[in-house]
Amino acid sequence: MADEPLQKVEGDKTSDVTDHRTGRVDPLASLTVLYDHVPEGEAVIEVAKGVYWARLPLPWSLDHINVYLFKEDNGWTVVDTGANGSRGRDVWEKLFSSVMNGEPIVRVVATHMHPDHIGLAGWLVEKFDSEFVITQAEYLLSNTLWLGASDVFPESELNFLLEHGLDPQFEAMVRAAGYSSYKKGVYKLPSQYRRIEDGSEITFGGRNWKVIIGRGHSPEHACLYSLDGELLLSGDQILPEITSNVSVHAREPQANPLAQWISSLNRMLGITSNPIVLPSHGPVYRGLEERLNALIEGHYNKLVKLHAYLDEPKSSVECFPALFRRKITGMDFFLALGETVAHLHLLRSLGLAEESKDGRLVKFVRKGELNTQELLNAIEALPGINLRPLSDIMP
Repeated sequence: MADEPLQKVEGDKTSDVTDHRTGRVDPLASLTVLYDHVPEGEAVIEVAKGVYWARLPLPWSLDHINVYLFKEDNGWTVVDTGANGSRGRDVWEKLFSSVMNGEPIVRVVATHMHPDHIGLAGWLVEKFDSEFVITQAEYLLSNTLWLGASDVFPESELNFLLEHGLDPQFEAMVRAAGYSSYKKGVYKLPSQYRRIEDGSEITFGGRNWKVIIGRGHSPEHACLYSLDGELLLSGDQILPEITSNVSVHAREPQANPLAQWISSLNRMLGITSNPIVLPSHGPVYRGLEERLNALIEGHYNKLVKLHAYLDEPKSSVECFPALFRRKITGMDFFLALGETVAHLHLLRSLGLAEESKDGRLVKFVRKGELNTQELLNAIEALPGINLRPLSDIMP
């Protein structure tokens, strides 16, 4: 039986929103969270007719991913899969025999190429001879990383880390880690796929869906908007509680992904139907416009802090205090470094920071005055950043 949505009253933005112990704002306070619980194990929540929300465990600090099951006449379509591993496969096996009633998966849709989204796609396709649906850039990059796995850490990757401030004392440790973490989290991809791209339409679960591409978190992330205006599968592009990592990687060391990210979020403000948002992490909710504006504003605030912090030339690692409230340790270091470089590159591209070399080390220092009222227009004017207006692809 379908769970009844919880009718949550929007939070008071002046009191309930802020945790007075930490000073942090609760991002859910301005949203309408639709359920007072989340699915666990093989349990599911029916969020719309024939649409089921399930949750798989992940072996990381972000400990879950939401996946969505859509009933078809001849089986099921699933959107995203969880990471490769026995815990995720065990949950899928339970779902097969419970809510899916032993019926086959006829279609696997991946929003993007990160292991928690695509990790078990190959396993599911192989098991059921399913159709595999994904954008081209995500499919090709996933294969590149999977096939490029190695016990030897690439020199280009190491040089990128050292240039941006990795302490050389950790060089041996990084080398010893090898370059196979992506492959460990991803089952071998299917050899064939069906390409979707910005503006594509696809039918599954008795609904027609419009593909809306977002960029920045990954190169060609697919969000899926039901043309009846009821649902939006947002993947990692629009999360209710956290903002997705937006990083520069060594394979494209001069990239400007934060400009693409902000432009993509602003473009999605063109969705005006207030759909139920089905995110990859966190609760199902309504309040798309509020969340998009909060995500954009959050990065504006970070850019202001970073610009002010660059009073003298600093490396990317030296800029961590401007962007992160806690000490960065372990694997979080690599995420934090990529995200810091992304913010620095955006400032540089807007003429608000200058890059120089101090020996091997890349450093940045601020230039000019940052006016947040002009940021969006300046970002949209950068070459290669903005996609065609949403009105061009929406009915």
